[in-house]
Amino acid sequence: MIIPKVSAANYNSNEEGIERLIDSLKHWSLFGTVALTDVESLEISQLERLCKRIGGSVNLQIELKTATEPDGLALLNAGAATIICLPSFAKTLAAIPAERLTHDVRDLEQTLTGGDQTELKEPDGGRLAQLEMARVDCLVDSVFLDNNPQVIVDFLAKVLTTDRPDGLWSTLIVDPLGLALGLAYSNRESLLDALTHRRGTYWSRSRDSLWIKGASSGAVQKLIGIRMDCDRDCLRFQVTQDQPGFCHRNTYSCFGEERTIESVCQRLLERIESSDDKSFTKTLVKDPEMLRAKLLEEAQELSEADNTLDIAWEAADVLYFSLVKMLSQGVRLEQVHQELARRMNRVVRRKNKLAK
Repeated sequence: MIIPKVSAANYNSNEEGIERLIDSLKHWSLFGTVALTDVESLEISQLERLCKRIGGSVNLQIELKTATEPDGLALLNAGAATIICLPSFAKTLAAIPAERLTHDVRDLEQTLTGGDQTELKEPDGGRLAQLEMARVDCLVDSVFLDNNPQVIVDFLAKVLTTDRPDGLWSTLIVDPLGLALGLAYSNRESLLDALTHRRGTYWSRSRDSLWIKGASSGAVQKLIGIRMDCDRDCLRFQVTQDQPGFCHRNTYSCFGEERTIESVCQRLLERIESSDDKSFTKTLVKDPEMLRAKLLEEAQELSEADNTLDIAWEAADVLYFSLVKMLSQGVRLEQVHQELARRMNRVVRRKNKLAK
C-alpha cells in the first residue's frame, strides 16, 4: 500500500498553517492511510487538536522521533491511528499496544517481511508494486505524488488483475457512508484523470472514451478514496455524489431507491428546506425549544423502555429528533460517523462519571 507522507515542516505552525496542513492530510488520505512527519515544530496540544479534527476520516500515522509515553498516548486517544517510531525508540513506549506502533524501517538492504513499512524517495510504479506484492507498505512524499500522479497509475496497473478481454478494471462506486451507487470500469487513462482532478472519471465501454461523471448532467462526483479488494481485481471509488444522483434515471443509486439512513436524511433535508408550514419537521426547526423538549422527552422514554419493540420504537424517535437537530444546523450524518470512528482509536478508556 502507498502511504503518502505529508511533512509538517512545509507548513507554518500558526492557525492558517495548521488549516492548510489539515487540508493536505485529507487530500492525501486517498488510499486510507496518510503519515504526518517532521512534527517537531508543532506542540503536542496542536497535534491533539489536529487528530480530533480528522482522526475519524483519516487513518493518520504520526512520526515521533522523540516523545514521552504520555505524548504518544495523548495522540492516539485524540484520534491518531498509529505512532511511527524507530524500533529502538519503541522500548520507551511500553504502555502503547504493539499494534498501535509502526516501526520506521529505512534500510532497504535488510529483509522486509509482510507488515513492515519502509520509505522510498522517488519510487517508480514497478518498485511500489514489488513491495505491495510482498505486503510491505511504502511511505512516499506527497509532494512527489502531486507532481507524478502517473506513478500511482503505473503502480495500480501492475498490481491489478482482470479477466476481461478489454483489460478494464471493475470499479464499484460508493458514497461516504459506503452505500453502493453503481458499477463502472476503469483503465490507465481514466485513473490518471481521476487522480489528477480528484473526480469520478471512468471508461465508457459504449463510447470507448473517458466518462467524466456529471460533465453533462451536473451530477458531479468528488473523489475522496480509492481502494483495491483483497484479490486486486476490483477497485472501489469513494465519492461525494451531487444531486440528483449517480443513476441516469435520476436516482441516487443505480440499485433503485432504498430506505437507508441516508435516504431518511435526504427526506428530512427536503422538508427542512420546504415552504410547507404544515410539516412537523419544519415546525421543529422553526421552534428550537419544542425540538429541545422532544429530544429530552424521547430520550427519557427510551431509557425507560424494557422490551425490544418499545426500545426500537423509542430509539427511532430519538434518532428522528436527533437528525432534525443535526441537519438543521448543517451537521451531516458522515460527520457523526467520523466522530464515532475517531473514538474507536482510543487506547485509554473513558472514565465512567456515574461509577461510585
